[in-house]
Order: sequence, then structure tokens, then C-alpha cells
Amino acid sequence: MFYFENIYVEKEIADHPRTKEIVDKFPGAKNILVDRYMDVFGRARQNRLWQKNHPSLLLAKASGQLIYPGAPVCQDFGSQHFYYVSSMKNCLYDCEYCYLKGMYSCGYVVIFVNFEDILEEAHRLDLRLSTEAGEKEGYQGIYLSVSFDTDLMAFDSITGYARLWAKFAADHPMVTVEIRTKGGPDISALLPEGEEGLVENLVFAYTISPQPVIDSFEHRTASLKARLTSAAKAMDHGASVRLCFDPMIYQRDWKDCYTHMVEQVGKALSLEKIRDASVGTFRISADYLKRMRGVEPDSAAVQFPFETRGGYAGYPRALEDSMMTFLEEKLKEAGIEAKKIYRSEF
Repeated sequence: MFYFENIYVEKEIADHPRTKEIVDKFPGAKNILVDRYMDVFGRARQNRLWQKNHPSLLLAKASGQLIYPGAPVCQDFGSQHFYYVSSMKNCLYDCEYCYLKGMYSCGYVVIFVNFEDILEEAHRLDLRLSTEAGEKEGYQGIYLSVSFDTDLMAFDSITGYARLWAKFAADHPMVTVEIRTKGGPDISALLPEGEEGLVENLVFAYTISPQPVIDSFEHRTASLKARLTSAAKAMDHGASVRLCFDPMIYQRDWKDCYTHMVEQVGKALSLEKIRDASVGTFRISADYLKRMRGVEPDSAAVQFPFETRGGYAGYPRALEDSMMTFLEEKLKEAGIEAKKIYRSEF
């Protein structure tokens, strides 16, 4: 069970039922009322490392725009309408290369408790786009990434948001809901009462990394074995599974690491049953990278001499292409069809 030293609660949602449910799960935390969560979250000169060791939680109300168009460096898998949702900010895991360390100066986790407002906006977006499309041939609906600024599954025992998205997907067949994770969640916990399976438009996207990369850079996350076990169970329950070999992280022995990883994946999963796979190397906004390097001064993953192109930083073009081509070939040899492999470049 996770713990928090303090829980900051916006006064406006202090009496919200979900606020009480979450607060009651952490009886040892000190509760502090604030006018706006940004009074804490947006402060200058915060120490993320200290905050990771002294975690606090912020409960707030999401307002304004709740659903956003997908970023250009994110893989949209050919979707016509690619969007993402932020029902939480920051993550319980601690990956050294996480872009959130460049985006936010604060390391505390934020939960927006007015989740039903987010669901309602997603419903309205689906209705509007489907109405505008009318009888247009080839309309494929919305692709909605709902675990974008956090790992939603890691916190589902506290929020229940992944379960609510699973129900939303069942009620909105033209919306593909993607939940991405570096955990090894018990997928059966998301099954609706009395149901044995999950819908195909609910996609569980697992970040798949070699165990040495997990050990070195993806702190507090699940092991590769646990992620693969969870992915296999998700497929057994009828959900779609995406394998995200993204971001690939350069190490001196990267070829051996990724070769062994693919062998483990092939043994654990029926690869012909996966929805698809993405391949991409580490890439990030150049501005975010500057801030990340201040947060992770000793991280080999962050301090690599990256190349900047079009405002984004990543490995030099030749290395980037070499790493992705190598992995793509290994995945095809393992049994993943070429048409199911998407490459993410910047």
C-alpha cells in the first residue's frame, strides 16, 4: 500500500464523495485545505527528489479543457482522431527518463476527483465526431489515451479510474480506450460484475523493457516477468493488448539486452494474438530535457549526448534507426507480423 505524509485538498471539492473515499484510505496522512492545488503544485524551486521520499497527495477539481489532441511525438497508431486525458498528474513510479520530470517542477501526485466530468466530455466528443462524420466511409472513431500523465493502473486500488474507463469503453464501442502501464496489474479486477470478458476496444498497452533497463532506470515499476504475466491474463479476458517497446534506452550491450527481452516475450505470450506493437527510442522536448537533467544529474539515460531536431531531443539519427531496425527484425522473427509493428520517430 502506498502512503502519503500530507493530503492537500482543494476547498471546493472538500465535500466531494470521492475526496472522502480517498482521504479515508490514508488515515495517517495530515489533511490540509488549500484554495487551489496549484498553490502547492505550481510553486517555484521545488525539490522533486525530496518529494519522492516525502510523498504528498493533492486532490483537486479539473476545469477548463479536459481532453486534448495527442502530442506529435506520441504514436497515434494511424488513428484519425487521437486524444489524451489527464485525470491525474505525476506517477507513483520513478523512471529516471520520465518526461514528467521535465514537465512539472513538483513531484507530488494530483488526483482530479470530478472524474464524471471527464467521462461526460469524452461522451460529448464521441457524439460530436460521430455526428460530424455521418455516413462518411472509413470513420474509425476516437483513439483515447487515458493513462498519459500517470500510470493509472498503479493507482486503481485508490481511485478506481481504470475500472470506470473499462465500463466507458464497453458503453462506447467507437471509442478505443488505451490504458498504458509499467505495472503488472490484476486485470480481472476490472471485469464488470457478472462478466467474464473485457471489450476489444479497451487496450492495455504494456511498456516492455529489458530487465537491466528496468533495474537501472525504471524504479518501483513491475518486473518484465510481471508485466508479461499481466499481459497474458489481459488477453485471456478478451482485452486487446499492445506491446510498447518504447522508449528503447541505449546501453553498451543494448543488442544483447533487447535480444534476450524478445526471447522472454516470445515465451510468455501468444504473439499472434496481440493487437500491435510500437517501437521507438527515447525522445523528448528539448526544453523538458534541460529540466530533467537538473533533476537526474547522474542518470546515464538522461545525460546522454542527444541530438536536437525540430525542438525535440533524441539519439543521433543513425543510432536511432539502427536500434529500431534491429528490434523490428527481432520482433518479426519472434512472430509479430510486420503490419502490426508501428515505428515512432521524431
